[in-house]
Amino acid sequence: MKQRNLWLITLLLLSMSSISLAESLKTTPFELGIEQYNSENYTEAYQSLLKASSGDNNQAQFLIGHMALFGIGTEAQPKKALKWLNLSAKAGNPNAQSYMGTIYLQGKVVEKDNKEAAKWLLLAAQNGVAEAQNNLAHLFINGQGVEPSAEQAFKWFEKASEQDLVDAKLSLGLMYEQGIYVEQDYAKAAELYQTAAKKGAPQGMHNIGMMLLEGHGFKKDVEKACNFFTTAAKLGFQDSINNLNILIDQGTCQPIKMNTHQGQML
Repeated sequence: MKQRNLWLITLLLLSMSSISLAESLKTTPFELGIEQYNSENYTEAYQSLLKASSGDNNQAQFLIGHMALFGIGTEAQPKKALKWLNLSAKAGNPNAQSYMGTIYLQGKVVEKDNKEAAKWLLLAAQNGVAEAQNNLAHLFINGQGVEPSAEQAFKWFEKASEQDLVDAKLSLGLMYEQGIYVEQDYAKAAELYQTAAKKGAPQGMHNIGMMLLEGHGFKKDVEKACNFFTTAAKLGFQDSINNLNILIDQGTCQPIKMNTHQGQML
């Protein structure tokens, strides 16, 4: 399975944009920090949220941890970020729990610890964080920090897929295509791949191309396969570039122009 983005993609703070600066005198430091963050006044937001974090506001603690981790409104401070994220996670914040799991999974801020990662990711997954559900499923597939379980992997990929996480749709599609835990179902795999492809995922485009090339779930159609490979290749997807090179050499696909940063075509 391809490299995936392990981090939470959307911050819940963006939903609180209704607070106006004109009302800032009436707001709490947390609310003011949210408004400042949404206005891209990150330095001021960091200071406001830092004030809010000194109490028991685990949302503020999570956001301070997020900003310190990625250097938003302050210099990157991984150890300080870990402190705030751990505090928030222990208070039950699902996003912080997901971050803690990812930190232990990556092993950059702390020593890599798959068991600790699995512990935090399970809590976040049970609390509905799609990225945590997806990351936990990969741990079950690979038997990292947990006993390998295709059943548990399928369960968590499915839950993350239901929340429209593209990476999970791709992994779930692969399980259906290869008959891992579930009965092999090319139609279901194709549906998941097509959904991912429509969302711009080159892996989904490539997988559809492979199914067309091999006649799995579709009538074999090399021309259509070339079209899918071409679209993915233009997005820099190396597996599709490699396939096109072979098919072009065979005279099956037409050469396409590629930018140097997208890969090399022969």
